[in-house]
Amino acid sequence: MKLKWRWDRRSPFVVCLLALLVFLLNLWLNAPLFMSGELPFRGSVEGGYVGTSRFLSQHPNPWGWNPFPYCGLPVQFMYVPLLPYLSALGIRLLPHVAPDLVFRTIVSLATCMGPVTLFFLALHFTRSRRWALAAALVYSFLSPSYGLFPAVEKDRGIAQLPWRIQVLAKYGEGPHNTGLTLLPMALLAVWLAGKRGGYPRILAAAVLLAAIPLTNWVAAFALAISCLLLLLAAWGEPAFEAWRALAAAALAWLLACFWLTPSFIRIIFFNWPVDSFAYQLGRPQVWALSGMVGGALLIRLLFRWLRGSFYLCLVTLGAFVFGWIATAFYIYGVDTIPESRRYAIEFEFFLALTLVEALRLTLRSSNQTVRFCALGSGGVLLLAGTPQLWAYATQGWHEWLPVAPETTIEYQLARWMAQHPPQGRVFASGGLRFRLNSWFDLPQVGGGFETGLRNRVPVDLVYDLRAAGNLRPGQETVDTLLGLKALGTEYVVVHGSKSREYYRDLVRPERIAAGLEPVYHTEDDWVFALPPRPLAHLMRPDEIPQLDVRQHREALTRYVAAIEDAARPALRARWIDTSGLEVTGAAPPGHLVAVQVNADPGWRATQDGHEIPITQDKLGFVVLHPAPAATTRIELRFQGTLEQRIMAALCALAWIASLVAFFRTRHA
Repeated sequence: MKLKWRWDRRSPFVVCLLALLVFLLNLWLNAPLFMSGELPFRGSVEGGYVGTSRFLSQHPNPWGWNPFPYCGLPVQFMYVPLLPYLSALGIRLLPHVAPDLVFRTIVSLATCMGPVTLFFLALHFTRSRRWALAAALVYSFLSPSYGLFPAVEKDRGIAQLPWRIQVLAKYGEGPHNTGLTLLPMALLAVWLAGKRGGYPRILAAAVLLAAIPLTNWVAAFALAISCLLLLLAAWGEPAFEAWRALAAAALAWLLACFWLTPSFIRIIFFNWPVDSFAYQLGRPQVWALSGMVGGALLIRLLFRWLRGSFYLCLVTLGAFVFGWIATAFYIYGVDTIPESRRYAIEFEFFLALTLVEALRLTLRSSNQTVRFCALGSGGVLLLAGTPQLWAYATQGWHEWLPVAPETTIEYQLARWMAQHPPQGRVFASGGLRFRLNSWFDLPQVGGGFETGLRNRVPVDLVYDLRAAGNLRPGQETVDTLLGLKALGTEYVVVHGSKSREYYRDLVRPERIAAGLEPVYHTEDDWVFALPPRPLAHLMRPDEIPQLDVRQHREALTRYVAAIEDAARPALRARWIDTSGLEVTGAAPPGHLVAVQVNADPGWRATQDGHEIPITQDKLGFVVLHPAPAATTRIELRFQGTLEQRIMAALCALAWIASLVAFFRTRHA
């Protein structure tokens, strides 16, 4: 008994030591992620996250306005808050560290913790440190997606990296990886809440369920699917009460509703399919969804008939559903759900757990032939993965070491524009639009993430300019100039065919260059300039666009003609701060003030101290209705919405009530 007591006492230490070793192994293998500089993968959107974090480090007000991307948008709709605010705190505490390194360090630490949280999930259900460690090592080293999906193998890149690391380094999937790291703990917490009951377990599950949607919405959708699979797998399990899991989910929303307001959820819901390569729920999607649901139900019935374990059932369901989503996209080109390609890392997560658990249970069989087949199958799988494992473990870091940002063409262009700040906006195509605000506070017509936009008209106009979408044949240059001027553009960045810029998504860059003055040139990259103009203009009501400018270019023609009319009095517009715009000048009778800033319910306008009406034109921009005056001062200030404050109060009450209930339960 004494020996057994000593072993039990050492058990937590051994578990923590194994978890630490797995974490340190992942840190060592992926050390370039933690080094200063720009990773050599130029297709990453990481700069968009860094730009958001950098802005919040200077302007943390969650009810404020960000005037830099997409013609301006509310802070709440830039991105979900957990990682940006955490990174902003790091940027404030470490002012001498580059913001991109602060952000990448946080998401990379979280990604390297992924095998650790998988280890603890497997340990809880298998009660075996050896098998939990095996699952963590398989997940750390091997990526079956390379062997299963030719498109993934083709996308391998300059280094041999597991797919979850590849999408982080090459595409900037740090928030998604962070959400995936939290997923095992959230599933375990939901299981414990439903199985054992008690308010503390429900609260723990709610906190983890809230954390993932506040980290990344792709991971949040994966969480929703995984929780549904957990409830399906738990069907018929003794002592499991589904209502406790549902209560945890409801409490999770209350704990997160300060940000996940009904308006935010609605906008994300309708924007996400549009931003997911125009996802539509057509016949192929219906068939794919039907097959996925039918297959999951069939697997559950099979486990019920064979009386299989809950854990193996759960991870098998996860591997099947996410494998179905990834396979339908990569093999058959069908998006079962929006952005199906991004769920390959969830597929690998569940597949690693499924294979290791199936091998563990099979080796416990009393039938020697079954055990022999299990060993053979495991050996074959290990042999198939050996080249990948060996390359990953022995390649070193040389191929994907970061480079100094100053050496990149994107930084050189951004630095010149920051040294010659525009009065208007920057039209930056390609990867520069993601990185621009991670370095400098420059207003631009584009940005990093479009899913939170209330007004999509500028985005659609920019798409037409880049891709020559709805431009009139023979009038492409005219339409291009109209669009640029309507969006308040002053600088236009054009990348030639030999540019080091990765995307180069201008289909016909010569249209942009025609009629514009080149003001900067380096290598095969150019900055062109339009005449500088303020963001506010006097207009007659008939000059304000009343028809959709995406289909009615004549409305843009009248609008731009009014902007360029030198005969009417000019207004002066300047940002007082990021949430306040001052407009001064004359306000003649019968004229309105058109402001080239996105309209939003949170704007309030005062003229010489008195509130004035605000409306919205068909560009989605602000229109002010001032009283006539020979000279006047109008202040446009963003104060947020009543909905935001109501949901913040509800969230605060939910947290207070939850913590009070927790401490009362603990001391009861």
